Amino acid sequence: MHKPTAIMPNGTLPLNGESMPIFTPAYSRARGIFTNTTAVGISYRVAASQVTHLVPDVLELEEEPLMTSLFLSYGMSPVGSYTEYAHQVEVTYKGSKFHYNLLFILDNDAAIFAGRELLGFPKVLGKSVIQEFTGTRLVTGSTERPAGRKMVEFEFVPEQMDTNAPPPDRWMLNLRNIPSPHVGQPPSVQEFIPVGLGMKCDEVWTGKGYINFPRKSISDPWVNLDILRYEGSFMARNATAELLVRQPPQKPVCY
Repeated sequence: MHKPTAIMPNGTLPLNGESMPIFTPAYSRARGIFTNTTAVGISYRVAASQVTHLVPDVLELEEEPLMTSLFLSYGMSPVGSYTEYAHQVEVTYKGSKFHYNLLFILDNDAAIFAGRELLGFPKVLGKSVIQEFTGTRLVTGSTERPAGRKMVEFEFVPEQMDTNAPPPDRWMLNLRNIPSPHVGQPPSVQEFIPVGLGMKCDEVWTGKGYINFPRKSISDPWVNLDILRYEGSFMARNATAELLVRQPPQKPVCY
């Protein structure tokens, strides 16, 4: 007599599109709200020749493109608390202007995974500091990558307070890119995603800002910049920020 074939057990975890590892997802899919946020933004212009090699060939630059350095500290969010540095350049894509996100440096792995996988934010590990209490009117800060290797420093002098944050002048733009597992094949995913960061602030200060890139680098070519002139600076305190994703235009329905 043949023994009956044993029925082997299957896993019970449903495949529901969560992040890896799926039995304990690396990040929450909750709405992207960030409370008790501090942000310092400094804008400046550089020669296009210093950034063309960092920008996809379908994006257009001015001769002296506008750059923005953002230093952020998030008090709490669905992915926890963290600090972040954002490095952006103004581009034109399909007739519209965007702040193209070149690089984000932060100290929270859940925020790195969520930003990269879902929305194409070019996020890497590092550490930023915003020092509000310096014994003077000066606000200072810096970003390190890796820890101990300072890549960018800032100074900000507040001059005038406004209780209303100015609305974002344009959307940011991410390149969401997932390479193919097969060498030599096109990417599995490659798309541009317009995103935004809306802010409600208790206070916004405008003032004078200064950015310094203290080293040249082969491995981090984004720091190899010579600033031509500054275009404006601000500091927002006690803000609530919301991550926004622009919806694609609806195709007309034909009857």
